[in-house]
Amino acid sequence: MSNSSNTKLRLRRIFAADGRSVLIALDHLSRPGAGVRLRDPGRVLREVAAAGVDGVFVQAGLLMRCRAELGRTTAILSHPRELASDRGAVEHALRLGADAIKAEALPGSATETDSVAKLAALALECERWAMPLVAEMLPLGFKAKDQHTPAQLADVARLGADLGADVVKTRYTGDPDSFAELVALAEVPVVVLGGAKEELRPLFAMVRAVLDAGAAGVAIGRSVWSSDKPGHVAGALMRLVHEGVGVDAALTGVTRVFVGPGW
Repeated sequence: MSNSSNTKLRLRRIFAADGRSVLIALDHLSRPGAGVRLRDPGRVLREVAAAGVDGVFVQAGLLMRCRAELGRTTAILSHPRELASDRGAVEHALRLGADAIKAEALPGSATETDSVAKLAALALECERWAMPLVAEMLPLGFKAKDQHTPAQLADVARLGADLGADVVKTRYTGDPDSFAELVALAEVPVVVLGGAKEELRPLFAMVRAVLDAGAAGVAIGRSVWSSDKPGHVAGALMRLVHEGVGVDAALTGVTRVFVGPGW
């Protein structure tokens, strides 16, 4: 975490004047057997950028290929945890024009020591270059959802902040009271991830709940880009987050068709 003016300037490109942010996650790596395939990402980028989203999470290759489609929308470069070293990661992000870098840490998992140590090292590099760091913090890893208790989620959110993250990205605890405790414990802005593809109404109800409980924003991926009209879904999220409307008002006129697992 850095208090430099450059860091604060970059954070203002992620969070709007109201202190909130709608971020679209387009950084899913296509691993063998994962079934996650983001096709035609340039079109998706154009549509969500046109909807005015506050930023997108992207991998380096996508950012290099589709910078023009992104336009003036803020890019947050995802740093794959598989990389053996974080050396040069922040300089690389700056060369690509990113305004922040995101890294994952999975405390309690088989890779805990490695991922937490790498996050701490990356935080030092980010501080050196006045680059905001978004820490995606999930206890025991992505697949251990039954272990993502409110207490554990709160603990790892605070861990991310203590290691130097400017923003923490994590799951919703499941109820507003425990999530408000998580936000208070973290002491940095908390962005809630969307998780698996789901129908819009329950997703938007979750977004409304986390905002009311103190979340600074949301980071939604598959529920946006698996739609035939990702820009419409992104625009509805913008209304929900920044205009303060209810779920029904945000979804007015929005229809969506899932385009299939191979999209």
